[in-house]
Amino acid sequence: MGMRRTLLGTVAAAGLTGTLLTAVTPTTAHADEGCNFNNARTVASTSIKSRGIELRANRTCAWGRIFGSPGDLVWVDRSTDGGRTWQQLSITRIETGGGHHTHAFNNQGNLMRACGKAGNYPEVACTTWW
Repeated sequence: MGMRRTLLGTVAAAGLTGTLLTAVTPTTAHADEGCNFNNARTVASTSIKSRGIELRANRTCAWGRIFGSPGDLVWVDRSTDGGRTWQQLSITRIETGGGHHTHAFNNQGNLMRACGKAGNYPEVACTTWW
């Protein structure tokens, strides 16, 4: 189930716009992973095009959060091999307002990071692995 590269990286390399990414169906892993947003803290952060991207976490789960504009995307990656490969989880788009977060996912003792992109710009930024 792990991916050698993210779908978003593949789409960006092909020169397609971010609007096509909203057609991707996010995984449903969050619902059965026993996650909630309680006792959260920011464990890693980055920015791109004046948008803030955070990896938020509590004791067992993590999720991505972006502060930006409608059309911006945020998602989380989970790696079982130290970041060499990863599974992309929950591509989430800001529909209205100035921020949004992904579903929470159990890190299962593995590395997690949050990634995002601003609107139709091709660049992607990811936090460090945590």
